[in-house]
Amino acid sequence: MSSRIILSALLLSATATAIAQDSSRISQLQGVTVTATKGPQKASETGKVVTILSHEYLQKNSGKTISDILNQQTGLVINGANNTPGTTPIVYMRGAAAGNVLILVDGIPVSDASQISGAFDLNFISPEEVERIEILRGSQSTLYGSDAVAGVINIITRKAGDKPFGAGASLGYGSYNDKQAAANVHGHLRKFSYLAGYKYEKADGFSDAVDTTGHANYDKDGFRQHSVFAKLGLEAGKRWNLQYLFNFSNYHHALDEGAFVDDKDYTGKFNYMLNAIHGTYQFKKGTLHLLYSYQSNNRKIVNDSGYVTTTGYAKFDSTLFTSRTHQAEAYVNVDFLPQLRLVAGAAYSRSTDSQNDFLVFNSPGASLYHTQLSPDSVKVNQISGYADLLLRNLGGFNLEIGDRYNHHSLYGGNNTFTFNPSYLLDNRHKFFANISSGYKVPTLYQLYFPGYGNRMLKPEQTLSYEAGYQVMLSKLNFRATGFYRNTKDLVIFYFDPVTYFSQYQNANRQKAYGAEAELEWNITRDLHLTVNYTYTDGRVTIPQAGGKDTSYYNLYRIPKNAVNASLGYQVTKAFYASVAYKYIGQRYEGPVAMGDYYNLDLYGEYKFGNLLKIFAVFRNITDYKYFDITGFNSRRFNFNAGLQFHF
Repeated sequence: MSSRIILSALLLSATATAIAQDSSRISQLQGVTVTATKGPQKASETGKVVTILSHEYLQKNSGKTISDILNQQTGLVINGANNTPGTTPIVYMRGAAAGNVLILVDGIPVSDASQISGAFDLNFISPEEVERIEILRGSQSTLYGSDAVAGVINIITRKAGDKPFGAGASLGYGSYNDKQAAANVHGHLRKFSYLAGYKYEKADGFSDAVDTTGHANYDKDGFRQHSVFAKLGLEAGKRWNLQYLFNFSNYHHALDEGAFVDDKDYTGKFNYMLNAIHGTYQFKKGTLHLLYSYQSNNRKIVNDSGYVTTTGYAKFDSTLFTSRTHQAEAYVNVDFLPQLRLVAGAAYSRSTDSQNDFLVFNSPGASLYHTQLSPDSVKVNQISGYADLLLRNLGGFNLEIGDRYNHHSLYGGNNTFTFNPSYLLDNRHKFFANISSGYKVPTLYQLYFPGYGNRMLKPEQTLSYEAGYQVMLSKLNFRATGFYRNTKDLVIFYFDPVTYFSQYQNANRQKAYGAEAELEWNITRDLHLTVNYTYTDGRVTIPQAGGKDTSYYNLYRIPKNAVNASLGYQVTKAFYASVAYKYIGQRYEGPVAMGDYYNLDLYGEYKFGNLLKIFAVFRNITDYKYFDITGFNSRRFNFNAGLQFHF
């Protein structure tokens, strides 16, 4: 292990007398999660590995994006979080590939069916509208279906509050001429609640691609975003509660031709819209939930003809991706006894995608090339039914056992299961284990993309094991977890260097394993330390002709060793400060070793009662040069400062 890990420990020890952080990062055993079992559940009564980022914790990370905040958590790597604004963040957890972590907004699955991995773009969520975040690690496919192979992240939006009217606003400025402004109104009027917000951000950015010469005059790749959020609630009688959720985001950002290659007129324009309705009916022993959501994604990429790179194959090209996803779900939570709960439901989803390509080749007598995929042909649907039994607090013993059946329009049916026992000793020591299966369906891109698509693809199927121990003392909370996951029919991109044949195919199997350790320590009432460490390893095996398999290390952009640590100090009732350290070990992008790196960040805030807060974030204060993606720049020393008003 690199000496930088040892250096980090010494550095944190040296600063411990000055700086620390809020204690609400790691889920305490007495905390309540709504994601682990699709209903309120004490963390002490579930064997799931859950982390709750509370409202207080998020408030003490003002000025940071959702990607920034998640990138500090155990077992998570958010690739692209530190690149140019507008870079799509890719979420990696426990060695799994992109698209294997399901993102929820208020319990509603969100995704982008036009992306290669189908993953949701975290740029679409404004942190100003987030109340708390819950992170589940390990396979959650029994309750949450496809994509929940490595875990689930539930982004829970703000509450409307109890006052008839309230308002808030914020202003921010940072490095790269980054300007931000946001405003919201909220309130509760008898049986009606409302919350609506708008955010605008514009940044000059910096060159996306790395200039290896240092004097090639690469242009800055800027970013501009408009975001609108609304949440309406209605108490329809004594038992019914209805909620409507709307999220819209539009952002433009400049692009480069590729790794190490500049381009001065390559741009992307993304539009995302979510409409969702959630109805809740309370009956004597439980709750009925009815959900419907509609998502649309439009991504337009244009490489104009005013500037053509020396390596460019086209004088002009334009691609428009348009995807639509409908989802419906109904489920119940029924408490037959205080110790016995049933969670059961059914879900349906349908996704379509369309693509229009226009390309003019960069050659004499260049001709127009046009391809088109229509939503009538690029479509899939899936229906699922599931049931979970939860045995709780039987002399400290808890058990979750469940099964899910899925039927897909292309590949047919499959089952997943979960077996999750835990034991709580003296309300302080929790021992837990989990054996569960998961699955990920091939994306529309992998199935239908011209030349590469393969409609014969099977879903990836996994079998996961995890076990661990958590202890909570008066000032100390510690958790250690080991995990192992075996995946069959892994979807890979196959390329034959002789014939140049390329296609998405199912590999034989992939194995990923590792360990996580988390510590939070209330050194004093106002001084707090959190540290987490993650070790991850994995290999993929591909069958070869003649019966001899090929096996190789395949943790793409995922470090074997990662450390996060933070210290915070509530200096006065109004003034709070913290320091955060991050170490990322050796990673690989294909055969290319990317090296290790560290980041050191500072944060401070000052409150003037409940009306005004001033904050500042200083990132990578040592100006360390590193790369998260080969050939693309990461942020050097940068800052962000701002004001937040509450009325």
